[in-house]
Amino acid sequence: MTVSWVLFRIVCFFQTAIAAFVVLSSIFGFIQYPSFTDVARVLLFLLVLLLAIFSINLINNNYPDKPVEGSQKTVFNRLFLVNFVFLAFLFGFVFAEYRAASRFSQLIDTPVYKLPFYTLISLITYMLTLLFQFIILYGLYELRRMLYDNFRRKKFDFEKEG
Repeated sequence: MTVSWVLFRIVCFFQTAIAAFVVLSSIFGFIQYPSFTDVARVLLFLLVLLLAIFSINLINNNYPDKPVEGSQKTVFNRLFLVNFVFLAFLFGFVFAEYRAASRFSQLIDTPVYKLPFYTLISLITYMLTLLFQFIILYGLYELRRMLYDNFRRKKFDFEKEG
């Protein structure tokens, strides 16, 4: 496996950890103070989590030359498209957290970048999730293309000479 695909797997593992953390914290937040935002966050990050797990599974089972077929292809297409749509929601979470951090920084008369780290954890988490989501979506596109190309070039036993 090439270095780029190993790095892709590492990004998927980090995305899984981040999404699981956000899902759990949102569930706890929903139990304490029920709100629609927590429900939306749980659903969004569950789908992000599923895509990251599916990406790891795809590399483990299909790399280097087994194309995505059948039910795996259906699941891939649906998860890919739904997560592409949810990028808008991730952007919304990033902007909302930045706006909250900006308001807080105005209250204490400090620039946002000088705020204590613990006040920016949500913003950093959402920004990392957004970055990793772009990497995963692009990586899945490239992986699927590479798997198909490698499958087409693969030589089978009956094709080998002598």
